[in-house]
Amino acid sequence: MGQNGGARPGAGRKPKDEKFKLPIAKAEKRIADRLPTLIDRMFELSDGVLVQEHDITGTPRVYQKPPDRQALEYLVNRILGKPTERQEQEQTGGLAIRIIYADSDDTTHPA
Repeated sequence: MGQNGGARPGAGRKPKDEKFKLPIAKAEKRIADRLPTLIDRMFELSDGVLVQEHDITGTPRVYQKPPDRQALEYLVNRILGKPTERQEQEQTGGLAIRIIYADSDDTTHPA
């Protein structure tokens, strides 16, 4: 008599990376194809952007937007890596709990 129940090969919900493999690959290819343009735009944002708008009457208004801090931070983090964030919290009993948030692939800063 055969066994009933238990784990069966191929059973269960498929992981998302398997389920969305084709759409993810297409999106990554589109990003890779436009990468030089995207990086150039990121540099423009990090330097500040000249903006031209028209008001209701059609009069043009030109102004300079300040540099985008997030764009600057992104570019720096791409080269230097994201710094490890540290937080300390204390309980009422006087015990200190140290929580360290870090990227799992970051090998430059030991935990």
